Amino acid sequence: MQLKEINPVNFRIFGSPVDSLAGYEDVTPVVHDEDIRISSALWSYEDDILVEPVTGVGVMFVRAEDGIIQKFLFDHMAVIRAGVEFCILPYECRLTYRLYARTARQLTPVTTVLSGTGFVPGLSIHTLYTVLYQEKDQHFSYHGDEYPFWEFVYVQKGQLSCELDGRAFDLKQGQLIFFPPHKVQKQKDDGKPVTFLSITFDGEISHAGIIGGHAVYADDDCQRIIQDILREDKDGDICADDMIVCELTRLLITVLRNIHADSIVTRIPPRLRVNVDNSYVTECVNLIHQNITGSITLPWLAKQLSLSPSYLSSLFKQKVGRSISEYVRLVRLEKVKDMIAEGRYTIAQISDILGYCSPTYLSTEFKREYGISPKEYAKMIN
Repeated sequence: MQLKEINPVNFRIFGSPVDSLAGYEDVTPVVHDEDIRISSALWSYEDDILVEPVTGVGVMFVRAEDGIIQKFLFDHMAVIRAGVEFCILPYECRLTYRLYARTARQLTPVTTVLSGTGFVPGLSIHTLYTVLYQEKDQHFSYHGDEYPFWEFVYVQKGQLSCELDGRAFDLKQGQLIFFPPHKVQKQKDDGKPVTFLSITFDGEISHAGIIGGHAVYADDDCQRIIQDILREDKDGDICADDMIVCELTRLLITVLRNIHADSIVTRIPPRLRVNVDNSYVTECVNLIHQNITGSITLPWLAKQLSLSPSYLSSLFKQKVGRSISEYVRLVRLEKVKDMIAEGRYTIAQISDILGYCSPTYLSTEFKREYGISPKEYAKMIN
């Protein structure tokens, strides 16, 4: 979270910055000299108090009325209003400050641990091994092996058939994937020439289980990043490898966000909201929304809930008023609308991501439900 400055605008709902001890000359200050950088409580006072930094760098945590805790750089004398919940912690060094108060301090526990330490990235690339832009003739085949590092693959032209620990899938033109380390992978074309970019690297990758082995289409943002990587590799300018690492990190984050965005329905219209007094139906609805980009069948849902398919089907229809297959169809179409509105994918790509048998079938279903084609809908909202 970005540190804010204690100024009359940013700090106005909590107090105000001051330049003197006016009004507090008669108060004996409590001198704080500490280097403890963690707190699980906020402070508050019945009257206004004044805080004055002396040495070191500190961070002030302040809770707003909406419950969100904001962070300020504690480098300026300030008056904090009565009842405002806050605390002050050293920021990577020892901190000394004076606190002027006429009433005793009250403590309020918080569930989130407050820390005066710097941010440690959860995603960082330690080593860049290879950047290979490969143009393969037909009948290309890689026998497969296991490596202790990550591999990124993006198919620019053609199609690449891949196998990851025995799981087979096809990377189509415009798709990318991150192969996780210590997994056996094989690659081959589909009998036609294929052009693809391959990058090997290692590092600390947060949410590796989400990113690894997940084939997705490269949206406009991803394609721009990939082109920047290719340009840096080709030009070989000063610090080109460092720039490639930066762009690759940005690509990882972009792909992670895209996967997360595609995995949920971002907007649920009133007709699809379900509020029933049955935990099985509620969980079933949640499973549908959470897995809408995958294959959802009645047997699979029943297995997740430890129910028989016939019982789940009857219970769902009774409580929701629709069959499970009809509900899945409607949720998937709402997801189509969301993805069209985002503007990241073509209709063909949306069809592939959501598991339609063809873009034509998607368009037919969409028009049957909403009265206009997906292309007409895209023009209407853009």
